[in-house]
Amino acid sequence: MLFRSKKNRRRVDLAKKTKALKAAARSHSGTALKLFVGASVLAAASFGVSEAWAWAQTAPRFALATVRVTGNQRAKSDELTRLSGLALGQNLFRLDPAALERALAAHPWVKSVSVRRDFPSAVEVRLVEHQAVAVVSLQDLYLLNADGEPFKRLQPGENLDLPLLTGLERDEYVAHPAESREKLKLALATAVSYLQSPASKDHPLSEAALTKEGGVTLVTTAGQEIHLGEGALDDKLARLQRLRGELKSRSLSAAVIRLDNRTRPDWVTVQLSTATPERGARPGK
Repeated sequence: MLFRSKKNRRRVDLAKKTKALKAAARSHSGTALKLFVGASVLAAASFGVSEAWAWAQTAPRFALATVRVTGNQRAKSDELTRLSGLALGQNLFRLDPAALERALAAHPWVKSVSVRRDFPSAVEVRLVEHQAVAVVSLQDLYLLNADGEPFKRLQPGENLDLPLLTGLERDEYVAHPAESREKLKLALATAVSYLQSPASKDHPLSEAALTKEGGVTLVTTAGQEIHLGEGALDDKLARLQRLRGELKSRSLSAAVIRLDNRTRPDWVTVQLSTATPERGARPGK
């Protein structure tokens, strides 16, 4: 009896489980159908997108017909075309704007560049070029921008009326680029201040040389050396102007003018352009 009753209980349990499974199947049949239909739609959509993408990559409608370039004053169009590899008829969907930007950035005049596809058949290229503000001697001559960055080797035929910066060795720049750029910016700022001051009248600037002591020496086109040292630039340029006026009134000219006396900053030492030995002067303020 015990074994029989156990068997009967198992039959009852099995019947209950079977009934519950059938009820669950009936209640979820709608959800299962929806999931199946949704999966089918997604599969069809994916197939459709794939077909559309394949068509877009070959459709004549998206063939490159126009390249618009803005911002190029120094960079020549044929040079930019060669670097980019762009050619009429290329499919716009196959172009990689990021790769084009990297290629165009290799042009020495290009400071920054952005490339945008303008559908259906154009590419827009926007350039920002370096602005040359000086020429720097680093074994070879390079064009320098306002950030103190040599960005391009000076080529024959590039006639640019720019001051020359000297006194910095190429090895120093390579070893310490950040510090070197700051030094070049100092030399550049000194040259610009001189060019904007009355002191530059009738005494055009040829060169601004960095000194080992950390100062700047200016050289005019006539070969006159002006040792400015460090600091108080405006005061020194004002004293320079007064000194030149005094020398002119005496029919004298200076080969070397030193305003870099650290012990006595208001003193000026002058070496005349004749054989006259150096003499000290202290112009009135």
